[in-house]
Amino acid sequence: MAETPLNLDSQEFDHDAPELGVFLDPSNNPPGLANEAIVIKITGEINLYSAQIMKEKFFHLLDRGFLYLLVNMENVKYIDSSGLGVFMATHSRLVKSGKGGIAVFAPSSQVNKILELTKLKNLIRVGSTSTEAWKLLSP
Repeated sequence: MAETPLNLDSQEFDHDAPELGVFLDPSNNPPGLANEAIVIKITGEINLYSAQIMKEKFFHLLDRGFLYLLVNMENVKYIDSSGLGVFMATHSRLVKSGKGGIAVFAPSSQVNKILELTKLKNLIRVGSTSTEAWKLLSP
């Protein structure tokens, strides 16, 4: 049973379904990761039906005291406007709180293309690795 610095149990958090997986990803923790930061791995497709699950997971982390979300998207095949909306809602909530941030790393080529087309790369930080993403966010 793996626990994070803020005592979040992976069995409590992880969601594994054929369409969408949302998991704690401690294997990608970069050096110097703050206690209030966490790495999450998303797999599958983020669409109208699965985006709500992802939003609940992200907001649960914020409610638990995490300020920095690093999201591994290397295994995301597809993201639609609902999924992009989750990232925007999470970003907005962090901006309103005046601290923290969200960054994506290792996006699949499909996700990267969508982030570029929608210009979300201007708002949500994108790195090629968790270390790079953490450097973009770290206080």
